[in-house]
Amino acid sequence: MRRLIAAISFGLVVAAPAHACPQTQKAPGGPLPGAIEKHETPTIEELRFTGLRRIAPAAVAAQVSSRPGERFDRGQIEGDVRTLARLGWFESIQVEEAPCAAPFPRLPEDSQCMTLIFHLHEFPFLSKVEYSGSRLLSRKQIEKMLGDRKLTPGLGKPADPAALQRIAFAIRSGLNELGHPEASVRIAREEASSATVAVRFEINDGPLLRVRRVNFDGQPQVSTKLLRGQMRSIAPWKPLASWRGKNAFTREAYEEDRERILTYYQNHGFPEARIGGARVAKSSEPSRRWFPWPHESALAGLSVSIPVEAGPFYRFESAAATGALQQAAIERGRLPLSVSELDQGSAFSQQEIDKLRRLWMARVQSRSTEVDSLSSHSVDVMRTFNPENHTARVVFDLSGSPPYVVRRIEFVGLHRFSDRYVRRRILLREGRPIDERALEAGLLRLARTGYFKPIRKEDIHVRLDEATHTANVSIHVEEIGQQRASLVGGTGQFGSTLGIAYTVFDLLNREELLSAQLDGGPESLQITLGLAREGIFGTRASLAFSVFNNVIRPRFARGAQGPFFSSHTEGINVPWTYPLTSTDSLAVNYTLARTITEYPPASPSNVPGVTLGDVRSKVSSRSLGASWVRDTGNERVLFANSASGGWLGGGENVVRSSAEYGRIFRDPLFTPSGTWAFRTTFTGAGSYRGDMPFYARLFSGDELVRGLRPGELGPYAVTVRTPGNGVTTYPAAPAGANLLTAANAEYRFPLASGTEAAAFFDLGSGLLLPNWLGPTKPLLLGASNGVLHSSTGIELRWTVPGVQVPVRAYYALNVLRLNRFFSLPENSLFHAHNRLSSFGWGLGSLF
Repeated sequence: MRRLIAAISFGLVVAAPAHACPQTQKAPGGPLPGAIEKHETPTIEELRFTGLRRIAPAAVAAQVSSRPGERFDRGQIEGDVRTLARLGWFESIQVEEAPCAAPFPRLPEDSQCMTLIFHLHEFPFLSKVEYSGSRLLSRKQIEKMLGDRKLTPGLGKPADPAALQRIAFAIRSGLNELGHPEASVRIAREEASSATVAVRFEINDGPLLRVRRVNFDGQPQVSTKLLRGQMRSIAPWKPLASWRGKNAFTREAYEEDRERILTYYQNHGFPEARIGGARVAKSSEPSRRWFPWPHESALAGLSVSIPVEAGPFYRFESAAATGALQQAAIERGRLPLSVSELDQGSAFSQQEIDKLRRLWMARVQSRSTEVDSLSSHSVDVMRTFNPENHTARVVFDLSGSPPYVVRRIEFVGLHRFSDRYVRRRILLREGRPIDERALEAGLLRLARTGYFKPIRKEDIHVRLDEATHTANVSIHVEEIGQQRASLVGGTGQFGSTLGIAYTVFDLLNREELLSAQLDGGPESLQITLGLAREGIFGTRASLAFSVFNNVIRPRFARGAQGPFFSSHTEGINVPWTYPLTSTDSLAVNYTLARTITEYPPASPSNVPGVTLGDVRSKVSSRSLGASWVRDTGNERVLFANSASGGWLGGGENVVRSSAEYGRIFRDPLFTPSGTWAFRTTFTGAGSYRGDMPFYARLFSGDELVRGLRPGELGPYAVTVRTPGNGVTTYPAAPAGANLLTAANAEYRFPLASGTEAAAFFDLGSGLLLPNWLGPTKPLLLGASNGVLHSSTGIELRWTVPGVQVPVRAYYALNVLRLNRFFSLPENSLFHAHNRLSSFGWGLGSLF
């Protein structure tokens, strides 16, 4: 008998002394010693598995690739051993070769055959798991943490020591994140004679040591405030740091912050910056306590010192593209790219260089799915640094070698989500050249779903094959869960709203999204239940179905005299969306709704569908709309149109149209961190048959021009009221508008702790065109129709941590406003005026 491979324990291959195999490993297919070293390779007659107690031999045989009747292949046997070791079932594995008792059937008599015997020593089966010693983590908390990381110990399965070590490491890591860097976990095993083992994790929490100070040593060349601003994982100075886990030190958290600091240096003129490993030491700071009596105490913690060598500061001297690169872009039918963004004298920025390189790559590569010879081009960047005057020259050139083509994309860590769901959101495609920009955009798109943790650079592994010039991309994703509850908020026609949204993904195993949302404010309430699914009918389109119930009780600017009403709308909405490109999408929407509008007994006589004495009107609506959206992140274009009534049916016959353009770009003149933002919007609605419902009018205010109250952007109209005493009055109130246009400009600059400030200038006007209203027309105060309103001021925004809903507070000065008197039919004067200045607030982004 001969032992071929011996003593594989815990996944490690150890060559044991054997009669047949020497210690020196030979390449597969080379000569074998002893009886195997023949001119003809022996044939495997039989596979035997010994030492199995609980695991069936058939289960082991299914894991190996060697089969009876095949030629003996030493490399294949070694691969089988490694495969069995990776299962975590066996403590040791030995493979033995024995001559067969009888010649193998259907083989010549002089042919050699052999029997392979796998000697296996099983791990004992896990029968019990206990967690003891921790005062911070309960058993339920530990089990939930292990379940989230897919490390739940399997009772009734082999107790793999490597898996148990991973569990111990995960528990210790969880305690580190809670501010206990000296936590330890010991694994105690108690084996029984029945080949089972009970495991107890003995946990020592260790002392609570929060990060108290973060210092930067060496030559930072940059203020401590700016460097601290780049740290997001370890940031004890941030609000609610202890609640948010920002004052705990872990190596993983430090590496994330180290990468951010290094990126900041490389994008702000320091390409040779170096950030070393953190030096962590215990520290003690005096602290004054007031309970139960005033006294001084020592506050134990950690002091983190980060060594920084910024190196010399470099500026761009010149940037150019070679003629070959420009010619390649022209051959693709695209204009050459200007490199003027790398202005002479500006600070060196690796981010700007990478951005221009990706733009050049997009110009010299084909848009088709096939990679032809012309598109097989890459772009090289040559950076030349002059150490004497500290300048950098950048040249973009056409690479002589073709780009690496993606051969395979693999996603690791998927458990609840399918591979198809993730692959559709990653813009990088197999068979196409590697596109870093598409990969980054796809990963950001995946993170925005809220079901995955942000993917970092270390989660992406690219294996290059120089021979075939291909690349295999492996992306490790970490799921958060299929259920998610979040706070939502925003600004609407009748003020700000705040609510909660709950979503469940793939509950029916059809990659569907179930959602429920409840949000409201002082003047509105909305309840929505929805069902959505992407990839409908095997395409990239998505289809949704939602049921909604809205209640609106607006309070207008002239509250005591305004036409109070309550609008209750319920119905269904079916949107269909198709992504044309990575930035463009087309949507078609069908809505079936019924609106009940209630008025007080003294209802205005000029409201369509309501006569004196009526208290409610009912209108059914069936509308069909289409929209096109382009959203690049820095630029947004929207066109939307819809029509109701006609052949669609229903009592509402209204055409609606809207358009919006917004853009944000970095400030090229003043501060590098400042940005300019612009938006223009247009909205119109009109009736083409019958009266236009009162609720269809637009009562806009500070969502378009800050400083205005709801309804003040449109004109005023005279209403007729007959209260219970029989005395007819003629008050004036906001009449709404059916044509709105506005423009907004902002200069935004970030402040500390997620706060942003913006100086703004708003301009807008609202018109009520009587010919668009149908037969019933209000008595307008003509001079108030189409008034141009304008305001300027400053706005502060704070994004609530964990909620990601911006809270806005502004002060506006109304530069152009309505301020005049009107004579009413009862010989009284009505003073229509807007406030000169006002404070306001809102939830959600304005644009």
